[in-house]
Order: sequence, then structure tokens, then C-alpha cells
Amino acid sequence: MKNVLRATAVIMGAAALVAGCSTEDRSAAPTTPAVATTTNATVVETTADAPPAVTRPVETSTSLPKAESNISGNGLCLDQDSSGARAALATLPGDGTWKVEHVSDATIGNCPELLWLSAAGGNSAAAPIHVLFFHDGKYMGTATSEPYAFARVASSNDDTVAVEYKWLVGNEAFCCPEGGPVTITYTWNGSRVVMNEQLPKEVTG
Repeated sequence: MKNVLRATAVIMGAAALVAGCSTEDRSAAPTTPAVATTTNATVVETTADAPPAVTRPVETSTSLPKAESNISGNGLCLDQDSSGARAALATLPGDGTWKVEHVSDATIGNCPELLWLSAAGGNSAAAPIHVLFFHDGKYMGTATSEPYAFARVASSNDDTVAVEYKWLVGNEAFCCPEGGPVTITYTWNGSRVVMNEQLPKEVTG
């Protein structure tokens, strides 16, 4: 009988020991999963709060090859014979007949934020005119998507170019349009060129 009781006590003691070890193992379990979960949540929250990437509208910027981004030369901020100016002209539609008529006369050391040149698509007095804009050595695009006759740059300052538009109202000669003028300003706002108002239907029509 004593042997039976002794054996029972030994078995119960062993069971208690095993139970104690099991409890200790659970309390010492690594906490890495909890830390990983917290870290992942923080990353997702940061990503969600991050501001969206800012992209420049395609119509206000034309990328040129790096070697052709240089627009200065001969002491001028914008030289019409520079690789950058020629490359910009080459992007205009047509068969390469666009010729520079007028160009910013700012000199290196005093370059404005917004530079310009005007080009005619022919030799007629009613030839279509495009005004091209440049900023920081890069071609930014044309004043309007379509060229218009009787357009000329009336004035410019550091960040604004004023373009004057006229139009025919009767049978007057192409040299002397009597419609208008209306002056539209184009301003560099820090990221793109902004047109202050739309052209009147007399010009676009």
C-alpha cells in the first residue's frame, strides 16, 4: 500500500512540474508578431497620408533631349540659333517652315523667369504665328494650341508676357487688320505658364 501511495505521489509531482514548465514557456513567448503588426500599421498610415505626386500638365511642357535644353548663346538668355531654340521650333507641326520673327532680348546675368520667341509659319502677312515660352533653360510650350495670324508680343517683364491679337473684320488688306486688338497675358506662376483669359471668338473663329 505504501508503495502505491509513493508511486502516486511521484506521478502527481511530475505532472505538476510539467504543468509549471508549460506555463513558463507561454509567458516567455517572443513578442515579435505584435511588434511587426504595429510597424506595418504605421507604414500603411504614413503611405496613406503622403501627398500625391505633383505632375505638370502635358500641354504646358515639352521635354527636349538633355543636349538640346541649352537655349542661351551670344550673350543672350535666349538665342534663336541655340540648340534648345531650334529643337523647340522643330516640335511645331508642319514641314519645318517656321521662322523666328522676334525673340526676348534679355542678356545673360539678367534673365527673366519667362522667355519667349515668336515664329511665323510662312511669309504671308497673314501667316500663322506661334509664341513659344521658355523657363530655366527649358521649352514650356506655345501660348495657344493653334497658331493665329496677326499675333505679336506687345511687352514682357520678369514673369509675364503680353501677346496682342488682331483680326480681319471686312475686306481690308492682310497688312492692316482692323479687329482688336485684344491683349492676353501669360504668366509663370512657379510651376507652369498661366493664360489670364481665353481668346475671343473673333480670333479663334
